[in-house]
Amino acid sequence: YISDAEESWPSSLAERAELERLLASAIDKMPVIEKTVLSLYYHEELTLREISKIVHLHESRISQLKSQAILRLRAYLEKRWPVRKGGA
Repeated sequence: YISDAEESWPSSLAERAELERLLASAIDKMPVIEKTVLSLYYHEELTLREISKIVHLHESRISQLKSQAILRLRAYLEKRWPVRKGGA
């Protein structure tokens, strides 16, 4: 029996697990301040203002660090994860 839901297919589950492994590896390689900002923003769901008070940096710097971290993750994943062009 194979589920109709594509996200439940064994191939989809394996692909997701590999993507999660790659993402964890990319995060491990990031500078500590970027990891901290991402963790506080996405896991703790704090605002940039709240994060700025915690790490004692200006809110605009927190925004820069968050953007920089996301770009770093994208670049890392683009090198290691094949992306299908054209939606096929």
